[in-house]
Amino acid sequence: MDIEIHIKQQITDGEGTETFELNTTGTLIKKAHTYIMYKETIDDIVTDVRVKIEDERVRINRKGQLTLDFLFVPYETTQNMYHLANQKTVMEVTTNQMLIESDEHSGRVYIQYTIVNNQTVLGSYTYDIEYKERV
Repeated sequence: MDIEIHIKQQITDGEGTETFELNTTGTLIKKAHTYIMYKETIDDIVTDVRVKIEDERVRINRKGQLTLDFLFVPYETTQNMYHLANQKTVMEVTTNQMLIESDEHSGRVYIQYTIVNNQTVLGSYTYDIEYKERV
């Protein structure tokens, strides 16, 4: 199914809070789990994004100049790979809040999480994606 997507991301770190918003189109596939796929372009860099929605967990996979595969499980900390250029590192992602809503033609996923690398808190993040069927 072709969908319209609105994404709002917020990053809070020692330097303050930054907010990014994106309106785009993508694809919704419902199998055993729900998948949202779209392309994100920031500063002329295109990244393929796949969001896999399960009952109580969400996996966000990004492939491009920056590649990451993050698993979000409410109130748990997960170990996740992060690749940038020729560097690989493991990030600890703690999911503090997660909301999943959906019906036949639309939905929303909201995640609030913290990232830690080498025992250093990198920041607090929110990822809010709303989607609806294109008509």
